Amino acid sequence: MEHKTFERSVPEGYREVYHIDAANKKTGVLMTLGSLFIAAILIFVFFKTAGKIDIDLSGLFKYYIVFLVSMIAYIVLHELTHGAVYKALTKEKLRFGITWSAAFCGVPDIYTYRSVALGSLVAPFALFTVILIPVLAWLRGFDAGWYIAVGVIFSLHVSGCVGDLYMTLLFLSKFKDPATLMRDTGPEQWIYMKDQ
Repeated sequence: MEHKTFERSVPEGYREVYHIDAANKKTGVLMTLGSLFIAAILIFVFFKTAGKIDIDLSGLFKYYIVFLVSMIAYIVLHELTHGAVYKALTKEKLRFGITWSAAFCGVPDIYTYRSVALGSLVAPFALFTVILIPVLAWLRGFDAGWYIAVGVIFSLHVSGCVGDLYMTLLFLSKFKDPATLMRDTGPEQWIYMKDQ
């Protein structure tokens, strides 16, 4: 028998135990402040560890353009990574979008089991951390300007995962039952657990 990865509706005997809405003003502001705090700390660390910075001011434009293009590409690839995991594990229709506080990818028509939810939540953080850390290690001894530029991208990557990491921590600490379900519309997530 094939392992079920989702349900079409909440099964009997389940109840909603948690709900979060990133588009909600209070939640969005708290997540944005958390993101900014993490980004500020990491950016400070990259500037402190960059060594001697010898950037030709006439070359700042290239750093700015590469940074801007990289951040737009990163946001798109981050959400596509969530979507790739959801699609691979459920084959269901994805929903992409953006709110004032976050870009998102969800599968609004189903309720995924904990393993699928965790896989999708962790995938962008894991993938881009594994890609960016070796690049940073190489650049640190090679070019301080590019090291800082990629360091800022890495900082924004980690801080941009704050919502994903928050939900991951909830699953790892509070919602450990493999039968836990999550409905993910993108900006909103609902968690359901079996009644004990």
